[in-house]
Amino acid sequence: MTQISPHAEAALICTLDERSLYLRRLVLGSVRSAGRGHVGPALSLIEMVRVLYDDVLRIDPKNPHDPNRDRAILSKGHGCLALYALLADRGFFPLSELDGFCGPDSILGGHPEYGMVPGVEASTGALGHGLSIGVGLALAARMRERSYRTFVLLGDGEINEGSVWEAAMGAAKHGLDNLAALIDYNKLQSYGPTDY
Repeated sequence: MTQISPHAEAALICTLDERSLYLRRLVLGSVRSAGRGHVGPALSLIEMVRVLYDDVLRIDPKNPHDPNRDRAILSKGHGCLALYALLADRGFFPLSELDGFCGPDSILGGHPEYGMVPGVEASTGALGHGLSIGVGLALAARMRERSYRTFVLLGDGEINEGSVWEAAMGAAKHGLDNLAALIDYNKLQSYGPTDY
């Protein structure tokens, strides 16, 4: 394991915090421009999306349909502003597009739409479907002998859906080591805390 000095570690943490603040500003700017948007779910996802897109995924904004790219599915589709901010910042589409969020001519709707937004791998919004789509993508990678990995970001309230657990059992049955489920454990769901 590589050791870094306390000074370098502090500088890295400061840089990550600045990046998170920058991405949060992009989210809030989109909400301000549109006059609407799911702020809480987007802000709770910032760090997860940032680390996934900055440090983990093998993707190329100039070639968003590369058949060997890693896939990331935002199952918690109402948190799409976090994803949009990161995709715009990484160059999948112009940053100026964020100002048109939910506008009549915008590619950015209130939930991510596959085929409309470069970098979006699945249309989501109805909670509980993302992991099932991820299982299908992971199985397809295995069947086609491709090396891409699939990551699914879920909300902690969303995992109450039976379809999520059926997908999890299917992933275990097929031994899908090319699939990872990430849960945004913010302890909140639509109508209150998740710990009833």
